Amino acid sequence: MATESSMHRPCPLCGSSALEVLTELTLPQPSGSPLPDSYRLVGCEVCDFAFADTPAPQSAYDLYYQSQAKYAGATGTGAGQNTTDLRRLQDLANRLKPWLPHKHTRVLDIGCGGGGLLQALVDGGHTHCQGLDPDPAAVAAAQASGLQVTQGLLSAVPNLFAGQQFDLIVLSHVAEHLRDLGWIARLPELLAPQGALYIEVPNPDRYQVGFRPKNYYFDSEHINHIGRKALFLIMEKAHLTVGTFIDCWLPLPDGSQYPALAGVGTVAPQATPYVAEKVTLKHLRRYIADCATQAREVSDVSPPLPDNVPLLVWGAGSLAQRLLGQGAIPLAQVVAFLDGNPNKQGLTLAGKPICSPADGLRKHPTAHVLVCIAIDPHQIERDIPHSEGGQAPALHFFSSLT
Repeated sequence: MATESSMHRPCPLCGSSALEVLTELTLPQPSGSPLPDSYRLVGCEVCDFAFADTPAPQSAYDLYYQSQAKYAGATGTGAGQNTTDLRRLQDLANRLKPWLPHKHTRVLDIGCGGGGLLQALVDGGHTHCQGLDPDPAAVAAAQASGLQVTQGLLSAVPNLFAGQQFDLIVLSHVAEHLRDLGWIARLPELLAPQGALYIEVPNPDRYQVGFRPKNYYFDSEHINHIGRKALFLIMEKAHLTVGTFIDCWLPLPDGSQYPALAGVGTVAPQATPYVAEKVTLKHLRRYIADCATQAREVSDVSPPLPDNVPLLVWGAGSLAQRLLGQGAIPLAQVVAFLDGNPNKQGLTLAGKPICSPADGLRKHPTAHVLVCIAIDPHQIERDIPHSEGGQAPALHFFSSLT
């Protein structure tokens, strides 16, 4: 058990300081990032809830999502910018249908990114849909598509939308990013008498190692791991009753699926109260043990990297941070990281510049490329730009990811 004096914060749900350290993570951050380079993942037995014992305040996470997150980039999720994301958002719109009884249902999507869900709802004929997101670039993209989206933080929602009432408020893959979960309790102030709050999060009860890299579900952004019991308590603190939990599987570009869990809380009481069992911490302990076993296995690079060749690392996101923390990237050979997210370009990671793929390949035409992409890494073979001489660079992949 962690002691109160050794922790940065108590449990965000119940305030308990009797917490279990589940694992420790090292995640080097790009230059200028307000997020910590490491944290302990701890569990609260009272709430059956796991969270990052992060020293960074909520304001640091607010700044990150306003300026450095990936969700406004060309590859960002939430805007429906590729086939898989479009399918995911349409699936979400279909899951929401029971709480969308007519075309004039008033919807607020908090953390809407580039507005992909709003667009799916509008395309389905819904006429009263609004969104909120902290990233000005994501908001601008949504507004350019004609969507009604406001820039702002969750903490500002009661003031930004004061005097309005919504039949449905959606937090889709938002709650796992929030250091301070208390603001969710104020959302019912904006719900109509028969209104509902829909919260969807990654499902920690279904984390599996499989062919995913070690600690795939743990990163700098996902700082809460919310199972049924914890999601029930979040709704209870908001004075909502939970009548529905939904197990979801989100499509990924390589044809695999990502586990998710949704809960719906309503202002009106339910006939049968929900009783949640404590299973999440048990599943997380098992997943962490499986990750430790995987870490003992050899993680070769294929084809093998030659010594002393300049190396470009494709990807400066969560996977690269995990691999850096594990010492799996030969940093002495790295000349730059390549990333398509404009929010990262111009920064550095582990002292190396982050640049666009085209710029990096142009500046280092003889460099080999080590691909650090967790989902469908071989897409790079299709998408990578050739050098000015028309020669494709040599690509290397972590064998455990392919």
